[in-house]
Amino acid sequence: MLHLTSASTGDTAMALPPDAAFASANSLERSAPAAGRLVKSTGVVELPHKTVRRITCMGSGFVGGPTSAVIAYKSDVEVTVVDINSDRISAWKSKSLPIYEPGLDEIVQAARARVIPTQDHDSHGANTGFDHITLDRRAKLVFSTEVDQAIVDADLIFVCVNTPTKAHGIGKGSAADLDFVEAATRNIARVATQDKIVVEKSTVPCRTAQSIREILAANAHPGVRFDVLSNPEFLAEGTAIRDLLNPDRIIIGSMPTPAGYRAAATLAGVYEQWVPRERIITMNLWSSELSKLAANAMLAQRISSVNALSAICEATGADVDEVSYACGLDSRIGPQMLKAGPGFGGSTSCFQKDIFNIVYLSESLHLYEIADYWRAVINMNEHQKQRFTKRIISCLYNNLAGKRLAVLGFAFKKDTSDTRESPAITLVSNFVAERARVAIYDPRVREDQIWRELVNYGGDAEMLKRNVSVCRTAYEACLAADAVVIMTEWDEFNNKSTARTTVKREDRRPLARLNVNSSTRAYASTRGADHEVSETLSSPKLDRSASFQVPSRKSTGVVIKDPSNGEIKTFTSQRPSSGSSPLQSPVGLSASFQSPTHQVPGLRSGYVNILHDGTLISAQQFPGEYLTSTGFPAGREKAPATDMLPYTAASSIEERFQAADITPKAATPTRLDWARIASGMRKPMFVFDGRNILDHGKLEALGFRVEAIGKKGTVVSE
Repeated sequence: MLHLTSASTGDTAMALPPDAAFASANSLERSAPAAGRLVKSTGVVELPHKTVRRITCMGSGFVGGPTSAVIAYKSDVEVTVVDINSDRISAWKSKSLPIYEPGLDEIVQAARARVIPTQDHDSHGANTGFDHITLDRRAKLVFSTEVDQAIVDADLIFVCVNTPTKAHGIGKGSAADLDFVEAATRNIARVATQDKIVVEKSTVPCRTAQSIREILAANAHPGVRFDVLSNPEFLAEGTAIRDLLNPDRIIIGSMPTPAGYRAAATLAGVYEQWVPRERIITMNLWSSELSKLAANAMLAQRISSVNALSAICEATGADVDEVSYACGLDSRIGPQMLKAGPGFGGSTSCFQKDIFNIVYLSESLHLYEIADYWRAVINMNEHQKQRFTKRIISCLYNNLAGKRLAVLGFAFKKDTSDTRESPAITLVSNFVAERARVAIYDPRVREDQIWRELVNYGGDAEMLKRNVSVCRTAYEACLAADAVVIMTEWDEFNNKSTARTTVKREDRRPLARLNVNSSTRAYASTRGADHEVSETLSSPKLDRSASFQVPSRKSTGVVIKDPSNGEIKTFTSQRPSSGSSPLQSPVGLSASFQSPTHQVPGLRSGYVNILHDGTLISAQQFPGEYLTSTGFPAGREKAPATDMLPYTAASSIEERFQAADITPKAATPTRLDWARIASGMRKPMFVFDGRNILDHGKLEALGFRVEAIGKKGTVVSE
């Protein structure tokens, strides 16, 4: 017997036989007012359902990878992520993940290291609010190219494959290309020999689930049943891990049948291990599919609206930040997504792609006025990019030929490495078309990714190579530049006093002393992510003719050569014993005076030389007379681990995951010294603030002429 539970009071009504319960649930789904349905969780009707032990995620991109990692970390489910791209799977297994998201490295490491968060309770059974760590015998997160085996083993399968906009045929430029979705669906039907729940997680047009159901039914082995669910993701790149750990809502769409409800309850059982039940919302398949497209379309509409207002602000002297702030104070509007900029982009947010899906759907349904309305949102986004380009050209005396433009930021937003549909692609291409010389710097985007995006946009590879350079530091990009263009709101570019960043001591040197031809950029691994430790400025900084001995070819840590007696001291990573803190020893390192066995070129006498895997990555200057008997600079024996060694050595997995919600512990970004940038630029110096992150008064005091979206530019005195 099943019991019907009131959504408003929680009271248990009369017991109903199973068929009557299903019929009653279906009736509620169809007849209840929309507002009532939207607050209904899957707990309204308690249905018997199986427990998920294994999940397979098909696709290891911006959705599949983070989603799988968080599920594995927060639940008792084993998750296997599969992809036919072996290089991508290898990257997921490495210390350098194929995508960057704050907190992702920690989550992946914990799930792969069999770390399970458990709630701690006091003697009265109350939750203390702290998580403790237990270790399982098997890894809960696995990355593999064995697609067929993962399908066979799974109870539930997420389809997280790419759904790009069609580049050919009917619907070219607007319809979604569902080739990968269909291929994954046919593969599931071919391989599965037992019943499976197939969850459509990719962003797809409305009623795609019907196609999936038909393909599975037509190709299934005898006796095998598939239940199809829609479970769209609502992740924002840069905050994806936080969104997954503490989601606004979990939408689960199912068929209004007993089997559909049971399948939805099964998936809800996975999420409710960390998501409050009231945030798990059920609805029909088609509503679930359309809700994702609608959400992104409305968010994009807000951005295009404030960008349209920015043009009026520039013409009238109003400040778009002040206007958007005033509008955001209205509780009916709210402050989110009201930041003017050069346009929206990104792959996970999918704003442009999802609006095109709605446009194509509307045209297919002969709703042409609706299609025109949403197409206008896209047109405004493209207009904003071109308008910003024209403003830059106009300020630079209507001529960019031969001028050097430093483009700071290539990702479509901060805290992500995603560049797809980034406004920077359009602007850089426009600059190259005007025969400008463009120098690009982004702290998280790989160089090959930048070249690929520019070529795919339609750029001539040879012309790009002649006119575009990808720089290792912002200072290198800005040297001898005529203008700086801010395209991504990375914190390190911000010069406002509210930014919690500091200027490194070595960054105060004049920019003109920078050796832009240096190829010795210094990197360390911060829990799997590339992080700049310190830049190499000139050949005397690292004496590559010098060569000293260190204990191991794979040494990772600090090496100090005392200039007074030539003694070499190495400080290498140590793992703390159980119950001890790694910070009890100086900067989480232990001293070692083993017999040297390996030559490392470039070690500097009297410097703190930082090594990673036997390679010198940084030499920080601390004169030998200030070294203490421990080998560390005076007064720094008890410095935090990140003070001298900003990578993994001083932090154990257990420490990093004590909190219920992960707070990424990436090193604080180094803020640019704009005075140093000014010292190396050509006059007059222009800064085009495409993200409104700069204090214009401070820059103008340094001699910059500042132009920003939605604001009047610097007034030049006669």
